[in-house]
Amino acid sequence: MRWLKVLAIAVAVVVVFVVISALVHILYLVGVGLLIAAALFAAVKGWEKTKRARERREERRQQREERRAHPSIEAPRQPTGLPIEAHRQQPTGLPPAVTSSGFDVEEELARLKRELPDR
Repeated sequence: MRWLKVLAIAVAVVVVFVVISALVHILYLVGVGLLIAAALFAAVKGWEKTKRARERREERRQQREERRAHPSIEAPRQPTGLPIEAHRQQPTGLPPAVTSSGFDVEEELARLKRELPDR
């Protein structure tokens, strides 16, 4: 009876070892599958990015060729990222003391002089 218990324990240890080994192997395969999927995703994403860049480069090349072929159509160049500011001009017909926002400096000065106490 004693040998039977020892044999049962040995069989149980072997079964546990096989089960744990199988679980570790399955987890290993899942990890490798995830790595392969991530590599494929990155490859497809990079391919799409390269394709878009190539298309943009081709568009720019065609635009340059069109500008060279038709120089009268060429638009004025502006630096990228910097807005073009229109020159601020005083509206015509207004006296020089009136700013473009409608604020009259002379009128405001006269009002302030009236409100100040005499010394």
